[in-house]
Amino acid sequence: MIKRVICVLIALTVLLSVLPLTTGAAGDSQISPAFLNYLQARFPNGKYWNHDPAQPNDPNGWTDKPCTHHGTGVCDPAKGTCGCNTFDNCIQCMGFAAKLAYDCTGTLLHTWKKVYSLDELKAGDVVRINNDGHSVFVTSVKGDEVVYADCNIASDCQIRWNTKTTRKALQERLTYVQVAPVNTAAPNQPALTCKENYKFGETVELSWIPLPNADEYRISISLNGAYLRTVTVTDRYAYSFTPDQFGMFTFEMTAKNRYGDSAPAACETLVDPHECQIKQFTDVKNFLDWSHAGIEYAVVHGLFKGTSETTFSPDATMTRAMIATVLWRMEDCPETVIENPYTDVAEDTWYTEAVLWAYENGVMDGMGNGRFAPDGVLTREQIVTVLYRFSDAAAEGLSDPAMLEGFADANEVADWSKDAVCWAIARQVIQGSTVGEAQYLTPNGGATRAQVATILMRFLETIAAR
Repeated sequence: MIKRVICVLIALTVLLSVLPLTTGAAGDSQISPAFLNYLQARFPNGKYWNHDPAQPNDPNGWTDKPCTHHGTGVCDPAKGTCGCNTFDNCIQCMGFAAKLAYDCTGTLLHTWKKVYSLDELKAGDVVRINNDGHSVFVTSVKGDEVVYADCNIASDCQIRWNTKTTRKALQERLTYVQVAPVNTAAPNQPALTCKENYKFGETVELSWIPLPNADEYRISISLNGAYLRTVTVTDRYAYSFTPDQFGMFTFEMTAKNRYGDSAPAACETLVDPHECQIKQFTDVKNFLDWSHAGIEYAVVHGLFKGTSETTFSPDATMTRAMIATVLWRMEDCPETVIENPYTDVAEDTWYTEAVLWAYENGVMDGMGNGRFAPDGVLTREQIVTVLYRFSDAAAEGLSDPAMLEGFADANEVADWSKDAVCWAIARQVIQGSTVGEAQYLTPNGGATRAQVATILMRFLETIAAR
């Protein structure tokens, strides 16, 4: 008796192990809800699975206009010349069913076996009906009810989803069934994506392309390396998360079915602790980067503008004309009364008034021989010298030569800029950079827009505000 029970249990175990992924009650099956939603979004109900005849075939596309292929005699299933999309060398209803079948299984329809009974019909099968006149793609089988998708039922390539029929009605019109291969393996690795940066209070949007053989997606959420919670998603391929804290959030997703788990996929996103005013600039790093605060300050206070509506160009080199213009704006753009002493500064450029103002007020000198070099690269020692003069620090004797001690490249600081550089170090207008164990000033290095923005922020907050 005991042996007989054990044999029965073993038989049940083997039977359960080969049931399809989507099986529920006996004979019932359905396409994964998330993947079905994905397919329906790619091929919207009521649209038309075709293309402009003047354009190439696009089996992933659709249009808003019905086909006019019937009666033209120009349909070529290999080229789709009539405007019908084609897939696996099939057009219209068969091509559409073949495309859905391929997206679900990764195999081409013409390689599937054919049967002539609905006894084992399951989701994912393609059914040919009406004496070889029409094809449908089965999305759900529940008891006697069959749900399918198709196109071209009215000879215009229109897409339909969620059409319901019965096994009996389908059997009466049956030509054959092309049987979908059953994927019983664990899911592949999903590709989880999210933006890199969000401002506090904004909803984090995660998305992924669903896997055909996944029943659910489990998303583990961590903040700054500490686990918070896990959520499970079954019917969507997106997840919205509204954080109530700020910091680095990590999302790790695992797809699952009854045969196992996928390899995890992960993405990270940083939630800013403030209402970021420069979020429109896609090339500005998040608030943890050294340059973020300076760039934001410069933009908010009108010192700098973006180089386009969506870019700031933080790594672009600052020019002499640019810094003259920034300081001129800080002084509310005063008019000048002197004659232009520079041969390389035209009378009608965007920086002309600023350059003349800088010369008139002793903020910037020319480069000799009647030249200002407006497009010349602004170096780090030049920018602090300009600010040193602009703040009248030279008249106050505020420089301390001892500030250069400890910097490996202190000997590269020019004599004409030493007072200004020492002043800037003492008042933390500039800071050195660490390479290995040494500190460097890089006085002759070209100052970038991000560096100058940061220097101006420190200058205005710590010195000019006094």
